[in-house]
Amino acid sequence: MDKLQHIMAQDHYREFIRKKFVGLSVILALVFWACFTRLLLPFVPADTPGMAYFFAAFTATCLTGVFFLALHMFRLVQQEHSKARQADES
Repeated sequence: MDKLQHIMAQDHYREFIRKKFVGLSVILALVFWACFTRLLLPFVPADTPGMAYFFAAFTATCLTGVFFLALHMFRLVQQEHSKARQADES
């Protein structure tokens, strides 16, 4: 149990997620959201253009959330992989 507590006490993921990366990922997410809003617009069955934009933007928000989480997961896996490779070389 002591080893499990030691592992849980380590919060080493904070060193991988820096403010610069979070800012870049927010900018990428906004660009992703704008592109998908425009892409989804023709597929929305709405009578008025305002409602079409609303539903396209709402759907793009869900897709952007998945993109944001996937981007952070990819970054963590990439950092862990490079950290493990450096430990193997040493």
